[in-house]
Amino acid sequence: MSEGALQLDDFNNQDLRDVADRLLETTRVEYVDEGALLIMNPPGIEHRRIVRSIVQTVILAYHTGQATVDWAVDENFQWEFADGSRRFFIPDIVLIHPDAVTADEERASIALAVEVTSPPSRDAVFNDRTVKPVQYAKGRVPLYLLVDQEAGQWTLHGLAEGWQRYQIVAEGAYGDNIPLPEPLGFAIPTAAWPRWPA
Repeated sequence: MSEGALQLDDFNNQDLRDVADRLLETTRVEYVDEGALLIMNPPGIEHRRIVRSIVQTVILAYHTGQATVDWAVDENFQWEFADGSRRFFIPDIVLIHPDAVTADEERASIALAVEVTSPPSRDAVFNDRTVKPVQYAKGRVPLYLLVDQEAGQWTLHGLAEGWQRYQIVAEGAYGDNIPLPEPLGFAIPTAAWPRWPA
C-alpha cells in the first residue's frame, strides 16, 4: 500500500463514495481506484502560486481581448470518471464554458483540466502523470495541462482526432509560454512560476 492512500477492503464502492463525499468537506480527496481513496495534504505555497497565476491569466485573457470567451474557472470541480464507477478527481483547475447550466453541460463543456504536481505526495504525482491523462482522455476532456513542479516543466496534452487518448500538443520548461489552442486561443506565461526546492 502506497503512502497517502486509504485502503478500505471491507467497504463496497458505495461505502467508499460516501466516505469520500464526507471527507471532501474537510480535506482534499480523490476516489481514484476501486477500494482506495487518495487523501492529500493541502497544497504547498509553490503549488498555490502556480494555480493562482494560471487563474489570473485566464481572467486577464478575456478582459484584454486575448480570449473571446469568459471561461468559468473552477478550482473545486468534482470530475466523475466516464465509466460510471462513481470514482472522481478534483482537478486543480478546470475551464468551463459559461453557457453550461447543468452538471452534465458543465462536464461536457470543459475545455481544459489542469493538474499541478505536489511532490510531497508520491501517489498524487503518479496519478497526475500517468492515471489522469488516461482518464481525462476517456472522459473527452479536450486539453489536459500537467505542470510538473519537480521537473520545472509543463506538458499540454490534447485529444487525438477520433481517439480517446491524448497526444502531446506542446511541452516546455518554466519560462516558456504555454500556447493554448482554440477555443482558448491565448498563452499562459510561466516565467514567474516558483521553482520547487531541490
